[in-house]
Amino acid sequence: MKIGISGAQSVGKTTLLNALRSEQPLKSYRFCTEVTRTVKEYGLPINESGTSNTQKLIMQEHITNIFLYDNMITDRTALDGLVYTTYLYRKGQVSQKIYSFVNIIFDKLISRYDLLFYILPEFDIEENEIRSTNVEFRNDIVCIFDEVIINKKISNYIKLSGSVRSRVEQVLNHIIE
Repeated sequence: MKIGISGAQSVGKTTLLNALRSEQPLKSYRFCTEVTRTVKEYGLPINESGTSNTQKLIMQEHITNIFLYDNMITDRTALDGLVYTTYLYRKGQVSQKIYSFVNIIFDKLISRYDLLFYILPEFDIEENEIRSTNVEFRNDIVCIFDEVIINKKISNYIKLSGSVRSRVEQVLNHIIE
């Protein structure tokens, strides 16, 4: 199975993914983490400072994850890539060409996720050296998630909420079904 976890920054995607690592039913899975952080390591700006190059590389990472691994779980998906690219495009930081590229890649990848989990913000943003702590930015991203889910007619996603343990159990229940 190909499993994706989506949502704005600081909603607990990576925390959930790390908690899932120790679950027996997922021992054979490849855990694909830190797509955005990997791009930052290339020296490219992320979050509200992203660029066309940032978004192109992020989508290429999603392509790799989808086609390289049979059983994988990722803490970002093509949905996240499209949402953040949409934000940056509207701010004039991403070109029309890259925005179109991201839409095409999204359309080709989204149906390849067997399970797509979506986490809404329930907690305050925790500061670290990677994620943006800008609440307005996160709120804008959440609105764009809602917009993209409606406009792209994504209906096969599962909302997760609650504690980390509760989210783990929700994921496992859907995988075991």
